Amino acid sequence: MRAMRYRRKHDRHRPRGWFSLFLRLGGWISLIFGVVLVVLTLISATNLYLADRMDRDGAFAQAAVTGKRVEIGTDSDGDETRTYYVTFAYKTSAGGRTAEAIVDRAFYTAAAVDDEHLIRYLRDDPGRIEHEIGQYRRGGTVLRYIGLVTGLIGLAALWFYGQRANRAVKARRDGEKRYAVIQRIAETGVTVNDRPQGRLEWREEDGQLGKSLMRSMAELRKLYEAGDRIVVFRLGRDAYWEGDVGPPRREARVE
Repeated sequence: MRAMRYRRKHDRHRPRGWFSLFLRLGGWISLIFGVVLVVLTLISATNLYLADRMDRDGAFAQAAVTGKRVEIGTDSDGDETRTYYVTFAYKTSAGGRTAEAIVDRAFYTAAAVDDEHLIRYLRDDPGRIEHEIGQYRRGGTVLRYIGLVTGLIGLAALWFYGQRANRAVKARRDGEKRYAVIQRIAETGVTVNDRPQGRLEWREEDGQLGKSLMRSMAELRKLYEAGDRIVVFRLGRDAYWEGDVGPPRREARVE
């Protein structure tokens, strides 16, 4: 490749770290699965702990339905959510008690005031009940299996996006540094914080094509236009724009 003068227009003057690339290439998805796994594990462990307490220290009682109510809320997507509650009155060794339980829609619909149901309560915490015997153990077991599947998916995502970050670092370090010509700045239809995102699409001197990671369209249009030259690093089928991965360490101080 003939020598040519090149001035960086982007602000990436140092190599981008592996973890930063991992997140930028989609690795944040595996972190979400990790957070979900932790939450599911905690809830499952709590349910199974309560199930053991119910088996060991629980007592049965006939409870009468004394009230029903529905809470209507809105989730993050603006969709309506409903939570169903039923209040039970029952007698314990310490006297009469009432407790409100979250139930499913079918139980709520079928329940009528003064209906009697067999419940189980904790002797040392009579307000803690199972309106369906064994519900804590069933719930904990189901969540345990969901957590297992979530963990496997998370591990697969970690491996996939980790490999992508490895390839990006390897291309920057060992790949061929090339000059490419921007063909167009393409909109992706994705917005981040209400800002449309786009990609640089380029053609290299041997005709191979590539495209950058997503970045603000306003930023890309401010810096570049079709026909501008950029630096890319190619290793086999993988090619990365210098503005995404940064220059190699040996060129980090070159401006």
